[in-house]
Amino acid sequence: MKPRPEWWTCHILTARCQLEQRELAGRSPRLHSGRQMVAAAEEYASCTTPFVTVVILNYNGLRFLDDCLESIARLDYPSDRYEVILVDNVSRDGSVEAAEKRFPRVRIVRNSRNLGFAAGNNVAMRASRADYVALLNNDTAVDRKWLSALVEAAEQDPTVGICTSKLLFRDNRLRVTLETSPFRPSDSGSSDQRELGVQLLGAQTVQGGETRSAEFLEGFYGLELSPRGAFRWSAAKATLGLRVPPDAERATLRLTAVAPRPDSRAVPVVLKAAGEPLGRWELDSAPRQIEIALPWSLLQQAGPVIQNAGTLILMDGSGRDRGTLVRGTDVYQEDDLKQYDRREEVFAGCGAAALFRKAMLEDVGLFDEDFFMYYEDMDLSWRARRRGWRVLYVPEAVVRHVHAASSVEWSTFFMYHVERNRLLMLAKNAPLELAGREHLRYAVEAVLNSGRYARSLARRSPDRHTLRTRIGIQLRVLASLAGQLPRTAAKRYHLRQREVVPSSELLHWMVRG
Repeated sequence: MKPRPEWWTCHILTARCQLEQRELAGRSPRLHSGRQMVAAAEEYASCTTPFVTVVILNYNGLRFLDDCLESIARLDYPSDRYEVILVDNVSRDGSVEAAEKRFPRVRIVRNSRNLGFAAGNNVAMRASRADYVALLNNDTAVDRKWLSALVEAAEQDPTVGICTSKLLFRDNRLRVTLETSPFRPSDSGSSDQRELGVQLLGAQTVQGGETRSAEFLEGFYGLELSPRGAFRWSAAKATLGLRVPPDAERATLRLTAVAPRPDSRAVPVVLKAAGEPLGRWELDSAPRQIEIALPWSLLQQAGPVIQNAGTLILMDGSGRDRGTLVRGTDVYQEDDLKQYDRREEVFAGCGAAALFRKAMLEDVGLFDEDFFMYYEDMDLSWRARRRGWRVLYVPEAVVRHVHAASSVEWSTFFMYHVERNRLLMLAKNAPLELAGREHLRYAVEAVLNSGRYARSLARRSPDRHTLRTRIGIQLRVLASLAGQLPRTAAKRYHLRQREVVPSSELLHWMVRG
């Protein structure tokens, strides 16, 4: 028999007491043995354990679906108190057929077309008769206690409408430190005051035939261009982040570096990881490629990386994962150092791995299907808050996430939906001043970009193609918002009529980016 979670034991103890009280009051048949008592108590507890529908939305997820469904099969939640529904958005990679064969207990719902994230999940959420609905992306793998932790947290407070998980990236991160003797260009009469170490023209890890770019975490300056290509200067000490799977047995770090100096001298460069030296090299003005084997013992020092510990809302109404840092144009994710290991309220939940109280969904409504994908979870969280529901982050509910497996971040598809849906969410939920300001700002930016594009055409500037793509996205966004204006206005009026907590009272959740 599968081990029961701690709160299940509490259910059984409570049920035993209730059975004993009923027996003494003559309202139940006498139980003549301890074994009968335990069996009856477990049956009673089973009836009082919340039933959960776990929904997985799938779109060509063959590479990931096995790991996801296997992890769900290992949950410590009572197996008769949850069901799994796989909703498929017209996959063509054989993932549904594979799931049917390997996981017969999973219920399959085939959509006739790709409904996107919002409407696709709504199909199963609408059909569920469970106490709770849990959503999972198909590129996730859950910890054994994931569902138990979410349900237990929700059961402790009936005002909690959404419980969101602790999402970690699938791959861990190994930190590699580069140390060298720096120089200052200003010492030779330049206006450049920086302390410069080496130029990195390339930094990748190679593992199992897959090449991944390293992350420039600390001690690096911004991207620059030279005849050799794009590069970054390091300072005297700088840190790279190498993403590696938890089960990686070996990998190779490949660096292409150069260390130009005014006096043309060679300089020493030392690399370290987990306190251990990886090697020492002499670099000069000629590019050099360095390859370093990373053994299993070192790869085991790589640690987990936060993808989402709840969702923040910024001053412009955009969302950001807690655990993500933005420095200039660079985006970084924090190492998981237990800094987000406390249950606490957050503004919004992440739809990649969250639990929704069915009573909340019946009160607030499901995902807004006009969003297709992106921001629908934040919009639902905002609507829930306006009705007085709370959103709780549950760090014990740990999920590993590949992230952006079904769509490509920063593609035109991604940018269009993210930008449009942020403004659509504000038009529905935000105070009129904030919504109007952000719509106007976006429209002005589109006009200014159109002017820049016209000038770039006249000069045949190399960035004219990038500007054309950008303007195309912005014009599509503005056209879509204009087309949806009557429907959005009606939604805004309806939400305003039903709100318990005015949106103006929720602005304290906004933080600076």
